[in-house]
Amino acid sequence: MTSSGGALTGKQAEEIGLINHAVPFDQLEQLTHDLCRRLLTIPLNQLTAMKLVVNQAYANMGLGSTQLVGSLLDGMLRNTPEALEFIEFAEKEGVPAAVARRDGPFADYSQGQRPDPTHVVDVKPPWA
Repeated sequence: MTSSGGALTGKQAEEIGLINHAVPFDQLEQLTHDLCRRLLTIPLNQLTAMKLVVNQAYANMGLGSTQLVGSLLDGMLRNTPEALEFIEFAEKEGVPAAVARRDGPFADYSQGQRPDPTHVVDVKPPWA
């Protein structure tokens, strides 16, 4: 999602480094298995060390304090006039209608854009 609330395509997300790859669905399973095979070649102690480094980087960036502030603001903002009006509207018209009204200006995925149900990946890896 962009900073203005718009959705990104897979290719756009790849271009800005948000994701590693955007591939057609028929290539997704093979790409995923190939990546898993590569990761399996890394010794477990190295993977553990890399995970610790990544977690420490997020801690250094303030992830914990950001989560705390998010919780505090969520608690405070639930009682604003806007939030109370949203709750009242949801009680009268239903949650889907309230979400549709809230998210409509952003063409949010809740507005009917759904994943293709034929895009199902067999979760059993071929090496299992």
